[in-house]
Amino acid sequence: MSRTNSKKAILAAAEEIVIESGALHMTLDAVAERAGISKGGLIYNFPSKEALLEAMIGRMMEHFDELREQARKQLSDAPYNDLMVEIKAFQGKSKMDRLGAALLAVVANQPELMRVMREDLQHRLFEKIARTEDDVRSLVLFFALMGLHFHNLLNISLLNQGQMKAVLDELIRLASCDENI
Repeated sequence: MSRTNSKKAILAAAEEIVIESGALHMTLDAVAERAGISKGGLIYNFPSKEALLEAMIGRMMEHFDELREQARKQLSDAPYNDLMVEIKAFQGKSKMDRLGAALLAVVANQPELMRVMREDLQHRLFEKIARTEDDVRSLVLFFALMGLHFHNLLNISLLNQGQMKAVLDELIRLASCDENI
């Protein structure tokens, strides 16, 4: 098995375990067994549990990049901005939602694991979404979206599907009123 395929198999196995049991219960032994490789093979690819968790977060980030690309394609017929892309990317269920929810407990206890994601979010927010210091409107819309995202991750479902769609549609409408388009 090539190293790339080994990494993919390890990440898939780790994701399954995290979704089933939670990230706090994920062990390297369990991941190696689920991936069908030796623990040495696992450690060759990911020298620690933290390295594996960081790679899982990185894979989630790649997935959300793909969702943003799909959103750009959906919005390409009309003027759009990066805030609209973020909102559109969020619409619909992501295959990573269950994993994200399962990882919340770990990142709450080990916030340093989120460093790369935090830097990426900060870059997107201040370089692409809220491009001026006084762009409070974009900040409010972005953080409303983040609230909805965590609403879903925490599975507190205060809105039904129709209400959620209506709220997201309204966020897109409000974002489209941005004079920076």
